[in-house]
Parts: sequence; structure tokens; C-alpha cells
Amino acid sequence: MFDTWVLRRPAFFILPSLVIIVALLMSASSPALSLLSLPQILTKLKTFLPVSYFNTTTTAPISTLITTSSVSPPPTTTTSQPPKMPKAPVYFFSHGGPDVQYNTTHPVYPILQSIGKEITQKVKPSAVVVFSAHWQPENVGPDEIHVNNAEKTDLIYDFYGFPPHFYKATFPSTGSPSLASHILSLLSASGIRAKGLPRGLDHGVFSGFNVAFPPTSNPLTVPLVQVSLFNSEDPLSHFRLGEAVRSLREQNIVIICTGMTVHNLRDMRIAFGKPHPMPYAVSFDNALKEAVEQPDPEKRKEEMVKVLKRPDARQAHPWMDHLMPLYIAAGAAGEDKGKQTWTLHEASFAWAQYRFGELPEEK
Repeated sequence: MFDTWVLRRPAFFILPSLVIIVALLMSASSPALSLLSLPQILTKLKTFLPVSYFNTTTTAPISTLITTSSVSPPPTTTTSQPPKMPKAPVYFFSHGGPDVQYNTTHPVYPILQSIGKEITQKVKPSAVVVFSAHWQPENVGPDEIHVNNAEKTDLIYDFYGFPPHFYKATFPSTGSPSLASHILSLLSASGIRAKGLPRGLDHGVFSGFNVAFPPTSNPLTVPLVQVSLFNSEDPLSHFRLGEAVRSLREQNIVIICTGMTVHNLRDMRIAFGKPHPMPYAVSFDNALKEAVEQPDPEKRKEEMVKVLKRPDARQAHPWMDHLMPLYIAAGAAGEDKGKQTWTLHEASFAWAQYRFGELPEEK
């Protein structure tokens, strides 16, 4: 049935199969490629084919068949990814009273100046969002937040009994209606009821900011938007508020929360002038530091809530408005660690300053 020439030529049957097998072995995806080299494959093929086949001049050499049948691997390409911008740090300022901007000999004065330069010269933010202890919306429920959406912002002199020049203080700033609108969107997406309205900056902002960002030597030249606290003492609500605006940091927007780590105005008159601070000013501030500096964020949250149940908590804060901004800062920090950068125990107050997150690397 078959021609006798065909029957005498086993290579006629074997060769096509071998070519296919060799092509598969030499493909880039075959693990056998790492096991046999081309000469080794040729040597093994000679054991299957007659010697005369390799000496023939009418048939292409097997090496040529292998070369033409193999598939070259695609060229390796490396896609360079742009470096990811680090998240802006979060700060907590113990801001003091409206006299802080005039009391240049107070120990906190150079500390706030140094933090301000750190922000403007190292972080170089695109904007600043501030939460102050002195803005808890009135005549609303405990679950509503307000956002200052004015472009031009006046000051609110929310204090009494100070010298006349205190009520002439200024702080130049420019708001950002677009940033305020973005913050409102973030709050809404987190299920937080919020509305925008124009409002002046209270002394929890402008007094400390006049020290950190003096207009003549270290001006704050980026948009500034203030956001209220909840009208409550609920630490978990304020954690959630910080979490809601956390993504602002990815746009190099610095979040600054201002208050005091110990704030008892009722004891101020009897405590000032004494050689030692009130005992609770020391004990509570130290306990708060230990809680905030917990390396695990969930443990930090747990410990910061527990600290409010200490016996000295109500002595340190008869009302928790000056402490709630620190819980916003911790919520905005996410996985980033908190660090107390400085503190002072004075009379019935504590002046701890905190930073969450790392500073950008110097180029």
C-alpha cells in the first residue's frame, strides 16, 4: 500500500513528530528549556535517526528546523512607576489662650514657631484643614458637622476680660469653597451629616497660628478651611470624623487639630503661681501620651477611649471640648504612629504637642 521507499525511511514518520517536540521544548514557556541545551538535544536526536539523514544534502539540517520552529520570548519591558507622594502628617496643637501670641517668653512660643516652620518648609502643604476646640455647632444635634465655606474669613474674638489690643488681632488667610465642598462630600460618603456655612476663625485657630505662622516671617500662603467638632464628648464619633477626612492627606493637605491635653479653667486661679502643677495635669498628660503612642492603631484607639474613664479625666477636662481634637487627629492618622514632640505641665494645664506620620525625606 505504501511505497517501499517510504517504509525504508523511518525518519519520514519520526521527523515531523520530533520537530514538534523539540519546538515545544525550546519554547520560552517550557520548563524543559532549562534542562537541555541545543547540542544535547541534537545528540539525543541522533540516537533516533539514521546517520545518513544527518549527512544528506537534500534535507535541511535538524538545527535549522529547530531554529525556525522555536518561538522567541517577547522582549522584557520595565515600566517605571512615578514615586508615590508621602501622606502629609497630622498635627495636634495645644494652643493655649488668646494671650499665647503676645507672650513671647512662654516656653511654648518657640515650640509652636518650630512646628510652623516644619510645616511650611518641610511638608510644604497644598492646603491646611483645621479643627478647633472652640467650634462646636450650637442649636444642632450632637451628630452634625459644619464646614467654613467662605473664601474671605474674619476673626471671632471668642473671649472676654483681656486687654483692648487682643480684640484687634489679625491673621491673614484665604479660604477655599472648592476644598470645603470636597470635605462635605467626604463627610457625606462616611454617613456624617454636615453643611457648609461662612464663619470666622476663632482664637483656637488664629492665636496659635499667629505664633506658628507669623505673617511677616513664616506666612501660611495656602488655603485654610476650618471644620467644626461634634457638639458632644463622644470620642468614637470624633475618631470617625478624622477617618472621614483621612484621604485629604494624600493630596498633601495638612490636618491640624487644636486644643489642650489638660484644660481646667476652674482651677486656674488657685493653681497659677504655685511651684508645682496640679497633680492631674501630670498624671493625665502622661497617661494620654502612653495611649497615643501605642504602635498598633487599634490598640491606640482602645487605649485613648479608656483614658477618658480614668479618675483624673474629669479633673483634667471638666468639659472634653479641648481634648476631642486629639481624637480627630488619631482618626485621620490611620496606620501612622503618633508621637508626642513636646509637653509642659503648668498650673491646671498641659501643653503637649503631637505629630502623626512621618515628615517627607529631605532631597
